[in-house]
Amino acid sequence: MAPVEFTVSGGEGTPLEFVAALVAAKSLLVVTDPGGWAQVSRGLAVGRTASTAVTTRVRVLRLAVVDLRHFPSAESLPPITDVPGDVVALHDTRSWDTAPVVRALRGLGRPVVLFTAVHTSVPGVDPASVLIGWSAPHVVIAEPLGTGEGSVEDALWQFRELERRRQVRFTALPQPPPPDDRPVTVMVALPGATEGIAGALRPGADYEVWVHVGEHAAPLPGDLELRAVLGMNGREVLSEWFVLPAEGPGPWVSFPVTTPYASVPWTGELVIYSGVVPVHVQQVVLPVGAGESRARLRFRLSRTFADLEPLSSRVASVLVLGERALVASGGLPSWTSLDLGDLPRSLPALSGLDPWYGKDFPSFCADLAVLARQGSAMYSRLFGSSALADRIRRLARAGGRPAGLMIAEVVPGPVPWPLIYDLPFTDGPYRLCASVGQFGPFGAGGEVPAHCPVSDHSGNVLCPFGFWGLSSVLEQPAGPLVAGISARPRPFEVSMAVDAGMDRSLTERHVTELMSMLAPEAVSSAYVSPSELGLALADESMDVVHLHFREGFLDAEEIERWDREGVWPRPHWPSRKPLVVGTSPMAGLVRAFAEGGASGVISPEAAVPHDMAGWVTGMVLARLAAGFSAGAALRLTRWEMISRGNVTGLAYTLHGGADLRLRLG
Repeated sequence: MAPVEFTVSGGEGTPLEFVAALVAAKSLLVVTDPGGWAQVSRGLAVGRTASTAVTTRVRVLRLAVVDLRHFPSAESLPPITDVPGDVVALHDTRSWDTAPVVRALRGLGRPVVLFTAVHTSVPGVDPASVLIGWSAPHVVIAEPLGTGEGSVEDALWQFRELERRRQVRFTALPQPPPPDDRPVTVMVALPGATEGIAGALRPGADYEVWVHVGEHAAPLPGDLELRAVLGMNGREVLSEWFVLPAEGPGPWVSFPVTTPYASVPWTGELVIYSGVVPVHVQQVVLPVGAGESRARLRFRLSRTFADLEPLSSRVASVLVLGERALVASGGLPSWTSLDLGDLPRSLPALSGLDPWYGKDFPSFCADLAVLARQGSAMYSRLFGSSALADRIRRLARAGGRPAGLMIAEVVPGPVPWPLIYDLPFTDGPYRLCASVGQFGPFGAGGEVPAHCPVSDHSGNVLCPFGFWGLSSVLEQPAGPLVAGISARPRPFEVSMAVDAGMDRSLTERHVTELMSMLAPEAVSSAYVSPSELGLALADESMDVVHLHFREGFLDAEEIERWDREGVWPRPHWPSRKPLVVGTSPMAGLVRAFAEGGASGVISPEAAVPHDMAGWVTGMVLARLAAGFSAGAALRLTRWEMISRGNVTGLAYTLHGGADLRLRLG
């Protein structure tokens, strides 16, 4: 075979980093890097194959590893195709011809990284190959122009010659994109001053807090009307409207404040609203007596403010800040306490379900009445009057679609929001709204309307449309909103990870339920440990991560370890941002997954039967695959469960944007 000609360039980094950068476009990478092989083969037993992951600046390389020097012939090799790994790493041998092995693996679509000696002539290189060597301080990258055989030694000679002539080209490693955030600046100044104060503030003195939304390289679709709200502890909420122009920064907005007489750090929240939606929240600390002013980002729904138009459909929001919240429904946002005391707020007992996960009509009404009493008591404790409920109901009727309600949780609170019941309901005799009979078990059913078709809700009435989880499209995002899981048209893919400690018969029933509603080829599954789960979720290879595990199987520290130790590449899930769907409560995991690149999380807030969870998950995902948004899919799933006499759908929460869809466009 004739020697091949190639183009040569150089780069700064390590050979393995360039392997990670090039492997997506090349099927054969020939590398002369003993240090790289030591990384790849760490822990490899003699005469065995192994699977490993190597962290680079570019990505995590998942490799199937085989040292061909430990085998007398190709026939003695174990089945390499069974070894997990996106790339096959081979160490060459001089004892027998390894070209057929390399050729066979490439033919199966598995890229090969062949570690060999610098002077070895490697047959079968072609434009889908690259030769990588080392000429200090640069990595040499040689790309064949045709088909033939080549050695890294020839590439190094060519590189040094080009370097001597100062004709060498250099290739940079791809870098993660820098954060693309629109700045929001908070500054404190003396009244009428144009410069901020860096030091401590005097007790009982007048100052101004200035707020400024900066410019961004990408223009907005048009001028954007926003509202700045400042809520300092012990003071009334202050509000100012302003316009952020399509291009350039917004105006400076100021709030007059009088500091407390005590010399303490004075804290509060600065919130930027778009309509009724809090899109940016900063904690403001004013140093009364000592210290320096500071502001800390606590929550945001948009990095650029250019994607806020869909939020115009929301009719109310609750910004949860631990034990209290800011409620916005059109007027000036107001504080409310989230202290529910000893009010009950749990699902009724789930015993008595039939084989189809339902209950008869009397049992269903009893369950619904228990939840209505709890939900009505919670609504009264949180909001007092019926003003908020009346506004939500009025706007839903006027708009002809379910009201959009956002619960923005900066700090998770104690309120189960889907269970809120905004109609009066107390102990004692009650009457059934006609919608209970129509949409409950054995009812006529039909398409669920945007609002209750019955207008009279006077007295002690039980109506499923009184629950926020059934009347509204409810969302509880944990971070910046994502419009679509992926922009590219591709088949729907669900990756199911199963806790090996789960009951096998219940797991089999779960999978059966799930696959009765989805195409079987769309679902792949595996039993995993927490550490194995990190590797399984490293790449952009799924639209949905379905976690079927016991509560406590995974914690946020484990997810943070995947990111910290490089199990997850950075950025993680940058373009295909899967929805995480769990069968058990995921308190504490939601924010970790959101920061890891997930588009959202759907999970129950209370334990539900694991066999039933497959049915629920299947209904949600089937609607998502059919083109429904995540918010609409979950709301319709709750109603589907109501039609069987099952109220458990109200235990599920969407931690993400209600407008999230499977594919953009």
